[in-house]
Amino acid sequence: MSAKLKQNISISYVYNFFLQLDLTSAIWVLYLAFKGMSLVEIGMIESIYHITGLLLELPTGAFADLYGRKFCVVLGRVVNILSCILMITSSSFIGFALSFILGCAARNLNSGASEALVYDSLKELGEEEKYKKIWGELAFIMSIAQGLAVLLGGILADIQFLYAYILGTVIQIVALLISFNFSEPSIGNNKLKKGEEQKENKEENKEEKLNLKEKIFINQLITSINVLKDRKIVLYIIMFSALVGSLQTTVFFYSQQYFSDLSYSKTEIAMICALGSLIEAVSSKYAYQFEKRLKIKGTLIIISTVNILALAGLSIVKEFSILFFLLTSVTGGLAFTIFSDYINTRIPSEHRATILSFDSLCFSLFMICVFPLFGVLAEHVGFSITFGVIAIIYIPAMIFLLLKLRKHKNMEIKEVSIRI
Repeated sequence: MSAKLKQNISISYVYNFFLQLDLTSAIWVLYLAFKGMSLVEIGMIESIYHITGLLLELPTGAFADLYGRKFCVVLGRVVNILSCILMITSSSFIGFALSFILGCAARNLNSGASEALVYDSLKELGEEEKYKKIWGELAFIMSIAQGLAVLLGGILADIQFLYAYILGTVIQIVALLISFNFSEPSIGNNKLKKGEEQKENKEENKEEKLNLKEKIFINQLITSINVLKDRKIVLYIIMFSALVGSLQTTVFFYSQQYFSDLSYSKTEIAMICALGSLIEAVSSKYAYQFEKRLKIKGTLIIISTVNILALAGLSIVKEFSILFFLLTSVTGGLAFTIFSDYINTRIPSEHRATILSFDSLCFSLFMICVFPLFGVLAEHVGFSITFGVIAIIYIPAMIFLLLKLRKHKNMEIKEVSIRI
């Protein structure tokens, strides 16, 4: 079994490379605009995506905790392939919205499950202290894949959008085939099996078995929420992670149109995004060393400050817009690796996928608010003013979360001292 669990780590490198080799990630805004969607409609479609995430994140996380991480990862790839096909064949707002709903469902199925698969494989091997370094390496590989994807996707889009979407679908089929090779860790995933065994010993009634599964499923959600209530520092780091993630994602996607308005070609935009992914890759790989020197408090302050400066720069200094765009890639790489380790080390395995899905849920909640607001503002007052407005909105939100984190970090230190 230990050999298969070690193999999970190796497979994760390959799987996540193909997962993130999304050729459409840097062109979908341009693609939807090419298909006749306005910036407001594009913002609405992205909001529908994140509303779907809001509804499905916790249930899919609990589903992974109860029915298996591997099953959710495989199912997520199947759903994503259907989303890709619909994106190619659609030509209306409804068709694109449905594609985004399926795409979000696929992301939900994968988000908590794939991360929990890696951490619990290491935990079962007694090597969870390696997680920060391994997750940093995974983030490095994923960012390299994203960089290659946006570069290749931009070049193909300059020829014809359809080529990028067809090849992107083929790549997702490859990711599906790779996902079949994962092995399910036994740790934190035996709750449902035990419940079913006890029920089967008493009675073989199928309807009662289904009722038992529903009760366990609901209990999984409630217990996970209670874990977050007891560990407030995890809750606030999740919220901070979601805030940073929503900022970077909004900048990344709308920058496609922003740079297009500045007369950059699709290939040039792809090269800028590819460079951003490369910088994010390096930032992710060495994030653990960065955090080791500055500690979590210093890291949070640096990430907050640089993100606000990047937004302000995009608003005021167009001549250096590429530089400020790339700054968000630096903080994105740091945040992705450091926050993941910080959260995982503070939550129990049996609720890991559910709580990690709550992380994605918070991200979706922020995106539902920010992305359409950005689209409406950009369409009416332009990108420069919009970047400035978003920067102003983020300042009090980040200050509030930093204060909450400092308060609960101090409480955590006191609790540890008392136990010692």
